[in-house]
Amino acid sequence: MKLSFLALTVSSALAFGSVAAFEQPITKKVSTPIVQGLNVQDGVQYVDPDSKEAIAEMEKIFKEAGWNDKNSPQLFKELHTPQAKIDVQDARFVRSYNSSDTTEAELESYFSHLGFNIVGEGASKLFKIRLLNAEPKATNLTVLSIKLVNEKGEQITTQQTARFFGDGGANLNRKVLGGEATVESAYEHVKRAKEVYGKGTAYVMFADGTKVLKKIDVKYDKHAILGMLAKELGLPINNRPANAPMVMAKADFAEAAAGVGIAQVDAFQHVVEHPKDFRKADANKKNVAGQDGVIMVCLNRDYGDCDYPMVQAGGDYNNIPHVTIPFKGSITLPTYISRVLFEEDEVLGAQNVPPTDVMIQSKEAFHDKLSLHNANMKAKFEQYFTIDYRFDQATWSPVTTLSWDIPREAALFARPGIFQRRADAYWIMNIALEVNWMGNLQDAMTYFGATQEEYDYITGYTSYIIASEEAPELPKDMARYDQAPLQFSFSCLAKGTQILMPNKQSKAVETFNVGDLVLGASEFEPDNTEVLKVVDVSVGVEHLPMVKLTTEHGQTLTLTESHPLVREGGKAVWALNVAEGDVIQTAKGPAKITKFEKVDYKDNVYNLKLARVNGKQDAGETFVMFANGVSVGDLAMQTENELETHKETVEEALERIPQEWHADYLNSLETK
Repeated sequence: MKLSFLALTVSSALAFGSVAAFEQPITKKVSTPIVQGLNVQDGVQYVDPDSKEAIAEMEKIFKEAGWNDKNSPQLFKELHTPQAKIDVQDARFVRSYNSSDTTEAELESYFSHLGFNIVGEGASKLFKIRLLNAEPKATNLTVLSIKLVNEKGEQITTQQTARFFGDGGANLNRKVLGGEATVESAYEHVKRAKEVYGKGTAYVMFADGTKVLKKIDVKYDKHAILGMLAKELGLPINNRPANAPMVMAKADFAEAAAGVGIAQVDAFQHVVEHPKDFRKADANKKNVAGQDGVIMVCLNRDYGDCDYPMVQAGGDYNNIPHVTIPFKGSITLPTYISRVLFEEDEVLGAQNVPPTDVMIQSKEAFHDKLSLHNANMKAKFEQYFTIDYRFDQATWSPVTTLSWDIPREAALFARPGIFQRRADAYWIMNIALEVNWMGNLQDAMTYFGATQEEYDYITGYTSYIIASEEAPELPKDMARYDQAPLQFSFSCLAKGTQILMPNKQSKAVETFNVGDLVLGASEFEPDNTEVLKVVDVSVGVEHLPMVKLTTEHGQTLTLTESHPLVREGGKAVWALNVAEGDVIQTAKGPAKITKFEKVDYKDNVYNLKLARVNGKQDAGETFVMFANGVSVGDLAMQTENELETHKETVEEALERIPQEWHADYLNSLETK
């Protein structure tokens, strides 16, 4: 029997497509499949939502949440209405990708128990668990329910149930729910429990009349949870006396192993050199060294606001545009690390520890990881890890510094859909380790009097996680979620686009240099043209289809989907978010869009950064220019509009929610 290193500390990597290192799925098979032959996510049980048992269970959950047929009439009507006929090729389960269209991400249903963690400060600290569900097609309603219980079904965290109406704008297909308890309460309940289980339910009603009921039932390592809670409360995690003899008696091994015996559990530290937030724009929109809270990965351009500019002038990986990001850093842990483990290491199979990997995930549940593109992770990536070990005899503390330096060309992500604008993605690096708190075998024999057999008994397996702060709130004892989130950017004009100059003549955007003059306007006064100078130039390539617009004046313009246009009235909007009939600003005045289309494009793209000739600029001011006669934003406006931060109002929600659900939605606001 091998002891898990989780007795020392907790880790998780559920986001890597595996259950967390300290949980065991209760079931991995469909007990009552909706349709035979569909892909079934490991650890998730799909139940027939129209069965009597399912309806009774959901009625119980609804009642506990305070919902009834009076305040939620449509919910109860739909609950008792048999769903529409299901197509075997239903996109909520079946991945769909047309290789000829690189803008289409794989479609998938995503349901995960996100583990537990501690949030808050001081007396307000709470022990929380999380549940996530995302769907690739339109929904009318999603109900999530989650709780942590003991072996008798008694609640450790309060059961939380919530409903989400429809999908709406960006990321609203991603539903997250949390359950919680005070740290003190959770500690007392977990201490008395024999076993601890996380139970989650997702009940989804789709806009096409179909439904799905998913359930997660996972068993957690009670000692791992207890150790984390004890640490937060300042309680000892082991009973070994501070003045214990240097050479341990064999009888002490079980006790020492159970408590691990490392007092310096908080001593580890980490350094991340890549990916890192290096660049920012100052108050005058000038790009300078510094941090703006986002790691900008530019997919098709090389410009000063890019932390990681485009590194290639075209070319595909298996006909799929790809993303490369370097990873470099180190961790120092108060234990002996004997090796880094990959999926090819057979020992991991029996340990339920996720292998070393790096993942990028968006809030829409899209994810990609290095292991999807490397047949042998160990052969490819082991060379990039270095282990430096020492043993401090004065404190009995073995200390290891693990370093990694994965070059950008090796860290390649190429899943269909990765190469597209992402305003809020995060990265997670999971490092699987073989460890022993006594040091190496020689140290264990010298300082602890251990035999080979005893040393092997103590050897444990765990994983260390470094991730961006936007990653799901997973356990943080052996994880650090403190890195900036990722943002994938591309926004430029097609080669040959004609830019209007002060002499009323035009020339191609690719021919402009720093210092050249254009005719443009301030974003604050888009109708008042003025002479502006070019202060920077962005050049890139484009793999993806672009937006082609035609106006009633006969003007045509091809640009990337997130390049800003100026609507009538001066509001900036992405090219992707305009439609036929919309009115935009042009050099000839307001003009209606008469045609909107997506076109393939495989050439260079360009953009210009503008400033006044006299250098004067108001705070937050950006500029526009006339591209093929259409008013478009410069580089600074493009950066300013990278994120969509609009918060939906009740009126907007009612506009997107079907009429029959309005009463349920409005009543839900009151019950909240």
